[in-house]
Amino acid sequence: MFQYFLKNKKTLILYLILSPAMAVTSVLFASSLEPLVTASTKGNLTMFLKYVTIFVLAVMADTLVSYCHKISRENLRKEFLIGLKNDLFAGIMSKSFQEYRKEPPSYYISIMQRDVKKVSTDYFDSVCGIYRVTVSFMVTVAALLRMNPIICLLNVAIALGSVWIPKIFERKLADISEDASKSAAEFQNVISDAFIGFHTIKLYSVFSKIRKQTEDRNARCEEAECSLIKTNYSVSYISVVCTMIGFMLTMIISAYFAFLGKITVGAVMAISQLIGGILVPFEELPIFITNLKAVKVVIDKVQKYTNGTVQETNEWVQNITDFSLRAENVAVAFDDKKVVHGVNVFFEQGKKYVIMGESGCGKSTLVKLFVKMSACDGGNIMLGKRNIADISDNELYSVVNYMQQEVFLFDDTIKNNITLYKEYSPEAIQHAIECAGLTNYIGGLENGLETKINGNGYNLSGGEKQRIGIARALLAGAKVFILDEITSNLDVATERFIEELIMKLEGVTVIMITHRMNEVTLRSADEILVMKNGTIHEKGNFETLLDAKGLFYGYKMIAS
Repeated sequence: MFQYFLKNKKTLILYLILSPAMAVTSVLFASSLEPLVTASTKGNLTMFLKYVTIFVLAVMADTLVSYCHKISRENLRKEFLIGLKNDLFAGIMSKSFQEYRKEPPSYYISIMQRDVKKVSTDYFDSVCGIYRVTVSFMVTVAALLRMNPIICLLNVAIALGSVWIPKIFERKLADISEDASKSAAEFQNVISDAFIGFHTIKLYSVFSKIRKQTEDRNARCEEAECSLIKTNYSVSYISVVCTMIGFMLTMIISAYFAFLGKITVGAVMAISQLIGGILVPFEELPIFITNLKAVKVVIDKVQKYTNGTVQETNEWVQNITDFSLRAENVAVAFDDKKVVHGVNVFFEQGKKYVIMGESGCGKSTLVKLFVKMSACDGGNIMLGKRNIADISDNELYSVVNYMQQEVFLFDDTIKNNITLYKEYSPEAIQHAIECAGLTNYIGGLENGLETKINGNGYNLSGGEKQRIGIARALLAGAKVFILDEITSNLDVATERFIEELIMKLEGVTVIMITHRMNEVTLRSADEILVMKNGTIHEKGNFETLLDAKGLFYGYKMIAS
């Protein structure tokens, strides 16, 4: 985590210089009090005005340096957080499908927001604070030793005793901090589910149940956060008590020395200002140390995601000519239950395939193996002669495109949603639009390709969103289209249009999962695979399967 302090070395160096400069100006301010008070008792106006001028200059210098110090700290924080959040985002996005899906999206949002804020307040502020108070302590001790060694050593002894306070609370604070982080993630998860599932909640009248869950998680989240804050307050309070004791003893002893005539009243005032440079650092130091201990759990959590990189290159595709896909005796099990087993299938380059079967028979699980969204528990998945386990995600996805029922669209223009912010020639974009059947739709829009899409495409129909997804894949150069029931939420007419459009695509392999008996689509398929209980139960073209009078024949009769 410390490497993020080094993102901008100039900003760091400036902060490192201004911290001791602030300590020095604070000492100069305190030291200017003694001659000012002494001069006020001498009856010499010239001397008095001289020390008033010195005092005013010391105050101005202290104020100015303190301001510059705070500005430099916030500039350093900015560079720290920019670097951290950039690496964190890249690390999360570099995860494989299997790794990413171990947690809900709200979990990653919580890390990017709440946990990063926690790192800022508890780690960044503590590291900077420890440096600041350490420098302030050393400068103040040097100044106070010259004025009165006895008072200096007394304050150092009291201050050192307060350092042991964090030892009492560090384990408890670490546990409470971890609990607060988990509670916040759980609350964000339930809120995310509620907003995403708004329609379902309304249509099925389950608001009271969802409200109860949300209120419970909300209460737990706030209770954990409150417990963390109160524990921090306890540590702070004990530190303040130590500081007050040190201040009282110092003032009593200083006043006694003044009573004996060993120091002036002005020196007492100067000492009262200087001891803050010894006691206050040790008042703050236990808090900083405790926060560092407590935030370690959050830092470990964040650092799991800061080491990934996302590499994007399509260079290898130019040298590949075999885009066939093969499953060799593959098996997948979830919770010891076999979802797919003993599947051997070959998808020849450029041909069109349809996969059918009842819900839960393993159709989606099988096709997800080809894009690493599921992992094989046995067997191999081959792209050409290469095992996809040996192919990087980016290489694989530049060739194989997977589409689900819902096409995600960014809040941006239609053009940027098709190109996904990559550079293509106008001719290539237009060709993809024509192949996807979007020409008339885009031509009828006032702003054409520059039309803005909002709210994940709420202003588009399901068919229009699917066609944008098809154009996106074609433009990216996909050689294999895997379509996982992409038309299941569309009306019959739109479904047929989309499916027939896909089946007419030239030069690409199509693997389409469908649950409807669209005869035009089925007859245009080179092969139809019917799955049952995780295996390929039967396969063949439309006529062959009808003649076999098996499962496919049964589906056809039911549909008729």
